[in-house]
Amino acid sequence: MTAILGSIFLFGILENLFPFFQYKQSFSRRMSQNFALGLLNAIATSLTTVLLLKWVWQQNIWLGLFKGIKPLWLVGILSFLVLDVYLYFWHRLMHTWPIAWRFHRVHHTEMSMNISTAYRFHTVEVLLSNLPKIFLVWLFGIRPIHAVIYELAFTIIVVFHHSNWHLPERVDKFLSYFIVTPNYHRLHHSQIVKETNSNYASLLSVWDRIFKTFGYSINPQAIKIGLEEEPRELNFVKLLKLPF
Repeated sequence: MTAILGSIFLFGILENLFPFFQYKQSFSRRMSQNFALGLLNAIATSLTTVLLLKWVWQQNIWLGLFKGIKPLWLVGILSFLVLDVYLYFWHRLMHTWPIAWRFHRVHHTEMSMNISTAYRFHTVEVLLSNLPKIFLVWLFGIRPIHAVIYELAFTIIVVFHHSNWHLPERVDKFLSYFIVTPNYHRLHHSQIVKETNSNYASLLSVWDRIFKTFGYSINPQAIKIGLEEEPRELNFVKLLKLPF
């Protein structure tokens, strides 16, 4: 909870002090729908994913593929990489499988990216994305501490790269060699389909480079955010109904 509130507070201040795009909507209007969706997803996750993970970590029948690997820091790095590359492929699937895209487009209907966009996901997508993750935790024997470390880093970086913070371009480009940055991810939210189908990484940018889906805009100010086929502002109910 501290990581969530801290990242929202920090990057919320930065995006308002140093905005990349100038907003036309009020602070509350552009964020309220997304945070309401995020709250619903948090409740749904706590009632399902958390309980399943608790069962996985309590069972002693299968201890995982990482069992016996030492030192512990190496297991932590491997766990981090497994979880992050999984999210890369899950995100890519959301764009290439038509039925998955119906749910993921809820995220891409955002027309003014900001810190709250990090929580603009359909509940069905959120719940389904956690099922393979639980399987990987069980298969590899990823420890609770390593899963928590990854989730904390993921939470902070996702808010960071969705923020409207005008990070200096040189700094943004340098950081993009390691992690997903605001300019890096703005290209992914472009209305141009070719650009939308790039930059699938969520935390470490290396996956886009390895799997040849990397892109970096030379003129990020010209990027038009959102979907051409859905130019409306959608409220909470419409966001939930959109895939159907």
